[in-house]
Amino acid sequence: MADAKDKEILFELLQDCTQATSKIAKKVKLPRQTVDYRIKKLEKEKVIKKYTINVDYQKLGYNRHSLYLDMKSISHEEVNKYLKLVTDIQEVSCCYMLHGASKWKLYISVWTKTIERYDEIQTRIMSKFKKYIKNYLSFQGVRSYTYLARRLNPKAKAKVDIKHKMDNIELKPIDWKLIKLLKKNSRTPVVDLAKKLKVSVNTIMRRTKWLKDKEIIERFYPILHMRKLGYTEYTFISRIDPSYDKELQNFLEYTRKDNRFIIVIKAVGYVNLYYAFIVKDGNELHEITSKVEDVLGDGLLETHKIEVDEMIS
Repeated sequence: MADAKDKEILFELLQDCTQATSKIAKKVKLPRQTVDYRIKKLEKEKVIKKYTINVDYQKLGYNRHSLYLDMKSISHEEVNKYLKLVTDIQEVSCCYMLHGASKWKLYISVWTKTIERYDEIQTRIMSKFKKYIKNYLSFQGVRSYTYLARRLNPKAKAKVDIKHKMDNIELKPIDWKLIKLLKKNSRTPVVDLAKKLKVSVNTIMRRTKWLKDKEIIERFYPILHMRKLGYTEYTFISRIDPSYDKELQNFLEYTRKDNRFIIVIKAVGYVNLYYAFIVKDGNELHEITSKVEDVLGDGLLETHKIEVDEMIS
């Protein structure tokens, strides 16, 4: 089990996993060699699953679409046979297998510039799983707030990634290739990235800096195994009466202040609210769900609780 110092180190990695170990060591008040050792240990124990990046696709003119599939009994092996084709689609940002207790069994996040392109991708995905699908749910995100694990170090100020402004920045082919590699491992050495993309190290450094300066890449961070840190992550998707705008604003304010929340998405469609948080036990789960129900009041029309089994991409 990770101790308090491990959590402080993980908190710093969540802010920027590319920062120098010496900088992290200074913040957590440990020798650099100790921080190096602890990070390697956390990687070996799979507390750190992988290093990736958070991309603001809205800066590129893309809208976020969430697709949930409720499926008949299907093994991970069978899912994986189909998902290679799905995750290779450039607009698919991530895919999760959901816990068997959840109504929905598979979650796919898709970013497209047009609703026509999303319809094409959704049809393609659902065609692959056609014989297994019992039902599906789809909605479009409008604004999102990503806090990640603030509670790992409540005394420190956590970075917030906000996606809300549409732009139409054009990427070069090298940028898309670089993003794809960084999503797989955002700590890949620059020299290795240059070799894989067959360009100079200076080109990689220049393009990465440009992507960061434009805030297209919002964050370099690790994906954590929360259960190994003593937490369980829960996601809820809810249908809210649009006329209860004041209650919705109160909810957003509540999630900004409660450091257990890690992401909140305001959406449009049958479902118009998505949020996730991490808790230590059932008491905290009950506390938060009761608070949410109290804040949203009669505006809360329907809610689905979701647990993630594993990230596929």
